[in-house]
Amino acid sequence: MHGWQAAMTVVAVAVASMSLLALLWQRPKRDAEVLFAVVSGSMALSLMSPWMDDAPGWMRWAVAIGGSATCNGFWLVSRALFRGEDGVHRMHVLVAAGVALLIAGYRGATLGAHAAASPWASALDSLLTLASSTLLVLTFLEALRGWSMPLPQAERRLRIAFMGVFAACVLSTTLVGAIPATSGARTGVVALCAMAMVLFTHVALRHRRRVPVPSPGGSRATVRAGGPLCDGDARLADALQHHLEVLQVYREPELKVADLAQRLRTAEHRLSRLITQGLGEKNFNQLINRHRIAYACRRLAEPDASASILDISGDAGFASLGPFNRAFKAAMHCTPSAYRAACRAPAAQAGCADDVATAPALSPAVR
Repeated sequence: MHGWQAAMTVVAVAVASMSLLALLWQRPKRDAEVLFAVVSGSMALSLMSPWMDDAPGWMRWAVAIGGSATCNGFWLVSRALFRGEDGVHRMHVLVAAGVALLIAGYRGATLGAHAAASPWASALDSLLTLASSTLLVLTFLEALRGWSMPLPQAERRLRIAFMGVFAACVLSTTLVGAIPATSGARTGVVALCAMAMVLFTHVALRHRRRVPVPSPGGSRATVRAGGPLCDGDARLADALQHHLEVLQVYREPELKVADLAQRLRTAEHRLSRLITQGLGEKNFNQLINRHRIAYACRRLAEPDASASILDISGDAGFASLGPFNRAFKAAMHCTPSAYRAACRAPAAQAGCADDVATAPALSPAVR
């Protein structure tokens, strides 16, 4: 490599490595951020491959395998970026992994001095070109998905910028290698385009943290309570309802959003977003307390119940009596003792039954 090409490559490797570290440090992580962390690391290794000619065999193999999640990995990033948290499934990961195997196999087949001319290398090269070209086109088309629906201006600008930067980088690296007069500059151009894609993708990920992916129906993927949810969030809402109303997980005093997210096999930030944006709750604790208060109301309204209020508060999931009394009074506008007395008064039993049936925990958003 010439001096300027080597300098550009060093800078590009540094940028990709810093991208990987920044994404690993970030909490919580979205699907697109996890995927782009993999792509950033793979991109750094791939950029280092021209320096591996004199490296030991194991190191060249490590770089060949580690650098095989670039264009295929970025296709997954684009799906997560423009389809949301439910945009990447096992099938897509398997396709990307298959292309990664092709890339690693081709690089392994061409490690020797004369391996590039072997039939195996030629066949892998042709198959890899077809697979990579297909994924590059699919990556570009992801930004056009849902273009006909009424997208916000900021979303349209993001998608236009994505298509522009991505197309410019792909065309630049393709043309600079195809034109003999410029083929020597290909390494430097690849490094420059890699930096552009890394920096732009971080801008896109930051935007996506502020603005969720618009749903096909013209609203956001998660909408306020009373509106429709996208398919992925609707399934998550059903699973959440099952854990709350059937398994009664709210009765666990130390329950946290991270614990429930792990049981639902989803990301913590995605569950929190569903609760606040999709179900209209203020936060996770408010949702849990609604169900705890509803459970306590049912227990307090039992005519022959002998359990103390302390016992009921513990069974409902409150760690102590003080928080239970405060939460109950805020929701029902009376103390638990007054509520039990009112429910046991013969003239008030019908009204108390109505209160239990419409207790605040059984929010229509969760139903």
